[in-house]
Amino acid sequence: MNTRINTLLIRIQQGEVEAMNELYVETKRGIFSFVLPYLHDIHLTEDIMQETYMKIFHNIHQYQPKTNGLNWMLTIAKNTALNLLNVRQREDSFDTQEMNDRLDGGVDTYHFDSPIIQKAKEVLPEDEATIVFLYAIGEYKHREIASMLSLPLGTVTWKYNKAMKTLKEVFANEQ
Repeated sequence: MNTRINTLLIRIQQGEVEAMNELYVETKRGIFSFVLPYLHDIHLTEDIMQETYMKIFHNIHQYQPKTNGLNWMLTIAKNTALNLLNVRQREDSFDTQEMNDRLDGGVDTYHFDSPIIQKAKEVLPEDEATIVFLYAIGEYKHREIASMLSLPLGTVTWKYNKAMKTLKEVFANEQ
């Protein structure tokens, strides 16, 4: 199989565009199987596969005959997937920083017209309300909230439980 892939890569280097289709048919399952564990998402993996084959075609001049062509292709696929993950991590980091900036600036991040949320804002200390809102509305996990607010996980869990107990008491007394 590797000899076949190397031959196809050389044919593409020589300008035979039809060989690209043969290369795709020959290697698509391998590339897909290789990239999927990095991304854990079928649709993203398919996107990365398309980008990988485009990079192979545009960078075919960098392929060196008599080397392992499949390995060269898998390296391109891996780097493409890792680049996507790095971009997403930076975006997530930026989103976390943006949330921290909002929280530090005292901006009311939660513009909901729910009486329950309004009551929580009234009866809970700001730090507890923030934790409850991030957990219940933002659907963040306690460890993510701890990271956002630069608090120990145990403190976040304790404040969340304390806030929920307070809210239960308030609503029980109102009924």
